[in-house]
Amino acid sequence: MGLPNPARNELSDRATETSPMTDTSAAGMPTNQEPAPAVQVLLLDDDPQILREYVDMLDSIGIQSHTATSAARGLAVLEDRPDIGLVVADIRMPEMDGLRFASIVRQMNRNGPSPQFIFVTGYGEISAALAALRLEASDFLLKPVRRSDFIAAVRRAAQRVEADRAINAIQALLPIVARWQATAASTQRTALAGVPALEEPPPAASPSSQPPAEQTADRTADLKARVVQIIQSRQARDRHFPQHLFADPAWDMLLDLTLAKLSSKEISVSSVCLAAGVPQSTALRRLQDLERSGLVRRRRDRDDRRRIFVELTEDAMQRIFRFLSVISMAPPRETPAG
Repeated sequence: MGLPNPARNELSDRATETSPMTDTSAAGMPTNQEPAPAVQVLLLDDDPQILREYVDMLDSIGIQSHTATSAARGLAVLEDRPDIGLVVADIRMPEMDGLRFASIVRQMNRNGPSPQFIFVTGYGEISAALAALRLEASDFLLKPVRRSDFIAAVRRAAQRVEADRAINAIQALLPIVARWQATAASTQRTALAGVPALEEPPPAASPSSQPPAEQTADRTADLKARVVQIIQSRQARDRHFPQHLFADPAWDMLLDLTLAKLSSKEISVSSVCLAAGVPQSTALRRLQDLERSGLVRRRRDRDDRRRIFVELTEDAMQRIFRFLSVISMAPPRETPAG
């Protein structure tokens, strides 16, 4: 909605003021110390004179803008320009007010996050301010708008736009990272292929987590081979059945930690999560479950305090060894033909 002439003139006069953050060169073009935000702006107001003043203020800080004198035209501009990240909208306009316009934009199916909004009005209405808050507006300005206030509001909103875009980009990468983790875990298990299957060893009564001095290297190798066989059997199952039907990341973590223990290797949190073959967020939750159950513990690297290792507890090792001593790892007999 257009303003009375005195208010419009005051806005025009203030638009020519020099911002404390801006110097004016001899050519009349400002040289701003702060870099221009990387955001495009839609300016929506039914008064063309006010739009020209907004455009001049944004031009002075290097921001590209587009204008619309009606809500219908504004919606068309947003459809054509999905790169617009900020809308400066007058609240009182004929046909459709700025608040209704923002509500419709929030429901539009656009690529990327919904644009930020700065609402401007010549009427200090509490109800309008509350409605702007409900729409999560970046700012609410009263006409006549000082140039410095307008530019500061645009810069604040631009920071929110850049943060939203960064979050959206990260969320778009999550499925790719999850697929990479699954591929890496599969590759890791494939690298274990080729280990010969050993015959079932004689049952051992209450083996300890640390092999006693008299326990031979052959016994350790035998236990390692049994763990590898279990991993290989799970890998074979995943080749023949949908993986999501038998997802068991906690067990996969225990197997990986057991193999590391028997190989006298230290394994980091990220490596354990990778072995689970599930998204990292899911793997971390399962790791916490194992910690709460007293089966694993974390400890910091003595040489690099930033790195954290994961290892089985004594109780977990005893459980794993008892499990290995009772299961049969003998290969299935072939069914005679005919």
